[in-house]
Amino acid sequence: MRIINGKRVELREGKLWINDQHTFLKTGKPLLNYGDSNDIKRLKDSLEIFRDKGYTNLELNCYWHHMDQDGDGIVDVDTAPLIDLIQSINQTGMFCSLSVESYGVGGGQIPSGFFANNEGAVAINSQGKSMEDNEYGYNTIVPSLFDQRYLDTTRSYIRDLASKIDPSLILWYETTVEPQYIGNDNIDYSPAARKAYTEWVQKNNMIDAPAFPESFPVPQSFITNPIWNEFRAQWLANWINGDAKAYREVAGSDAWIAADYLDADEDTMMARCGSPETLLRHLDQIDIIQVNWTWDNTLRCPNLKAYERVRKVMKEEGRDWAITEHMTINGTDYYPEEMDQLLRNTIANSTHLGWEFVDIMNDLDDPAIKPGLVEDGSFRPSHFSVYDADWKPKPSMAIVDDNWDQWMSIINSVNEASLASAES
Repeated sequence: MRIINGKRVELREGKLWINDQHTFLKTGKPLLNYGDSNDIKRLKDSLEIFRDKGYTNLELNCYWHHMDQDGDGIVDVDTAPLIDLIQSINQTGMFCSLSVESYGVGGGQIPSGFFANNEGAVAINSQGKSMEDNEYGYNTIVPSLFDQRYLDTTRSYIRDLASKIDPSLILWYETTVEPQYIGNDNIDYSPAARKAYTEWVQKNNMIDAPAFPESFPVPQSFITNPIWNEFRAQWLANWINGDAKAYREVAGSDAWIAADYLDADEDTMMARCGSPETLLRHLDQIDIIQVNWTWDNTLRCPNLKAYERVRKVMKEEGRDWAITEHMTINGTDYYPEEMDQLLRNTIANSTHLGWEFVDIMNDLDDPAIKPGLVEDGSFRPSHFSVYDADWKPKPSMAIVDDNWDQWMSIINSVNEASLASAES
C-alpha cells in the first residue's frame, strides 16, 4: 500500500484499489514537449476538460531529447513548469504517471550530442549498416542496446528526471515506449553486441553456442539460432529491468513500474525481441504489463497470442502483474465498428487496471501544419489525437466517451461473475 496524492493506493489481483475501492482508470497520454513551457501551459489550461471527461490518470511521456538536449544524461531544461504541472494535475483530483522515451524506434529520438560524444554507439544490422528507424518512418538513429555508454547515460537521465519530482505525486513510472530491437530488420551486430554475447556465452558455459560472426553479412543460420535469440531476449529484459531499477533508486523501492510488451505480427517477433516468452520470463522488476498489440492491426481482430503469452508466463513464474494495454486506442488506427469487439477483448483478457488513450490533446486546426512528428519531436497536431480541435471525440473515441457508464457496468458485471465463480 502506498499514499499517492493523499490517497491509499494498492495493486491487488491486477487491479487498482483506491481507499479500498476498486477503480478502473481512464488514462490519457498527452503527447507534448515537457521541456517547453508553452506546451506545458497548453496542457495545464486543459486539465479541467480532462477531469470533466472522466480521466483519472494523465501520463506524461518525457522524451529524452526534449529534456536533455546535449545527451549527457542530465536534464538541462527548466523543470519548474513540469513540476508545477504535476502538482496541478494532482490538485485537480487526477493521478499523474511519468514515462520516458529513450530509444530510437517508433518515434523516440536520441539527443544528437550523445552520438557526437559516443562514437560507435549505433546499432548495426546483419548487413553491417548503421541503423535508422525505417520501420516507423522516422529515420531516427537507433542506438545499440548493448552499448554500456548508452545504458549508463539513459539511466542517468531517468534518475535525474525522477529525482526532481515528488514521488508521492506519481502513480507509476514507465520505461521506454514499446521496448524492442526493430521489427523489419535484423539487429544488433555491433562491436558492443559481440562483446556482450561473448561474455554471456562464457558466463553461462554455453558450449553449443555459435560463435559471433567475424564478417558481414551475418549468416541466416546465426540470425535464427535459438541460443542467439535467447541471449537477445534476456538482454532486452535486462534493459527494461535496469531502467526500472534506475527509477527506484530515486523514487523508492516501492515505486510501481510499468513496461510495454509489444507482440505484433508473428513473423516479426524474432527480430523484435528474440524469444517473446524468454523476454517475459526475465522481466522481474515490473508491476504493470501494457500489452500491444491487443488488436491485430493486420487481420483486424483480437490479438489473443499477446495476452496468452503474458498469462502463461504469469502462471509459470508466479507473477502478479497488472495487465492493461499500451494505447488501448489512438485516434487513427481503429474504426468505430471495431470498438465493441476491441474493448470487450481487453475486458476479457486484462486484469481491469484501466484503459489508455493516446493522444488526448485536441487536434490543432491548422492546415499549414502537417500531422505527425515535427522538428522538435512533438506530435503537433497529433495524428494520434482522439479529439477534434473543438474537443469533440473522434468517432472511435466517441464509442468510449459517450458510453462510459455502460462500459463500467460491463466491467463490474465481469468482476462480480468472476468473484462468484471463485467463491463457489
